[in-house]
Amino acid sequence: MRHLVCTALLLASTLANAQSLECYSSERFGTELLKVGDSERAVIEKEPDREVQLETIFGGAAGYRYDFYKRNRTIQVYVRHGVIIRICRVPD
Repeated sequence: MRHLVCTALLLASTLANAQSLECYSSERFGTELLKVGDSERAVIEKEPDREVQLETIFGGAAGYRYDFYKRNRTIQVYVRHGVIIRICRVPD
């Protein structure tokens, strides 16, 4: 019984953390819009605050994550093969 309660609490905390990451198909930057499917060039032109190279479990390159710091949130733009595949908002 104790094991079941611990598992339920762990699952509840994991779901609470997962809900804080919100992914969308587009994000507005001033008067311009970034969408899933746009080129990596569009992201670089917006001058991201941080660039992280993503790796596979074997250490090979798997793409990039570009971070933009906005008020009360961070916008994460994931790029693979030169194309935006995901745009997420992470509250600060």
